[in-house]
Amino acid sequence: MGQKPTKITKQWADGPFQLMETPRKRLGIKDLKKEPGALAAATEMCLVHNMLIRMLNCIYLQAPNVKLEKDISDFATFMHAFLVTIHEHHGNEEKFYFPWLEELNAEVKCSLDKNVEQHHGFAPGLQAFEDYVKALREEKAKYDGAKVRSLIDAFGTALIEHLKEEITSFEELEKLKIDWPAWNKKVQKLAVDGAETEFEIPIAVTCLDYTFEDPYHAKTWPPFPWFAALMFRWLYLPKHKGAWRFSCCDWYSKPKELEFV
Repeated sequence: MGQKPTKITKQWADGPFQLMETPRKRLGIKDLKKEPGALAAATEMCLVHNMLIRMLNCIYLQAPNVKLEKDISDFATFMHAFLVTIHEHHGNEEKFYFPWLEELNAEVKCSLDKNVEQHHGFAPGLQAFEDYVKALREEKAKYDGAKVRSLIDAFGTALIEHLKEEITSFEELEKLKIDWPAWNKKVQKLAVDGAETEFEIPIAVTCLDYTFEDPYHAKTWPPFPWFAALMFRWLYLPKHKGAWRFSCCDWYSKPKELEFV
């Protein structure tokens, strides 16, 4: 799938906010037919969360070194794409993914209210960051890399903690009789039918890391077939191609050097 991965010689998007080991890798599950449904869902969620963490790291690491007007404009687009993606992810959880778990649970109530409350906990800091990005895109604010970092510092730790705890919450659902195949089918259909194409798909493709924990996820990651990836590269990535210079993976979802580190 694409070219040979670039050799990474400097700080990459696996820090400063640390990526998470998936439940599948932690437990050494290689035969996916034997993987419990909750663990499969937790692993898929973990892979998505790691993608979000990479995006945030790309912003944090490169912010101080963005200087030229054209680069600032593209970087603002990249930051906007991150915000579109995280809002879409959390919105889908609250409106669809979590309620579907309730519907498909044959036993006691399985509440993920704690995880939803965590969304509200870091919302003010995320909103302040979004307000600044919006002002940058509308040319109503002066770019300041130090300010970008300080705004991320205000919500980043709480966000990462939430992303980690949600994986544990999913693993704990294994004790319940949830129809996981039905849930996965609904989630995958929504992901395909509802993904935002101008910003979300391009930043996801260029931050998901096809090689992560290889070979554990080779059959399930990326979460789309090769012909869809081809369509993405043809149709969606070119429009804001300057913005994806700040991504940590190439257009084939393989790691590349961060240009502004």
